[in-house]
Amino acid sequence: MDDDLLRRVDAVLEGIEHATVATVSADGRPWNTPIYFARQRNSFYWVSRRDAQHSTNIRHNGRAFVVVFDSSREDSSGACVYFEAAVAELTNDGEIRSALERIYRRRDKPSPPVSQFVSTSIHAVYHAHAVRVWSNVLNTSGEIPWDERVEITFA
Repeated sequence: MDDDLLRRVDAVLEGIEHATVATVSADGRPWNTPIYFARQRNSFYWVSRRDAQHSTNIRHNGRAFVVVFDSSREDSSGACVYFEAAVAELTNDGEIRSALERIYRRRDKPSPPVSQFVSTSIHAVYHAHAVRVWSNVLNTSGEIPWDERVEITFA
């Protein structure tokens, strides 16, 4: 594994605050939505409404495909991170509190009370555990540059 690529991936995941979360409905319809996220190694957290389509899809099958990318710079190796994830709504107060602290620390704001994210609330906190992770490596041989996905492992 290229240490430089891992550093770039880490920089993207720490510097970019939004990701796209792709899910599939019970009847097979694809859905993709942007989310604001916080990360701890291969765990990703966000807040969404329980009635949002992606939340409904997650309840249906607990899976998502997530992409985080830096669109502000030219295409380069490590500028994009893709991951297949197992996703679940957090229900344990301690886990919700920890995730909220991480999310709101990233926003530089105080965390709201856990009571706003319990099962009776319209909002929930979600945890995505990255099962497989890839990044892009830019190949420049020939006249047309192209990206190649390479699987990576977080240390």
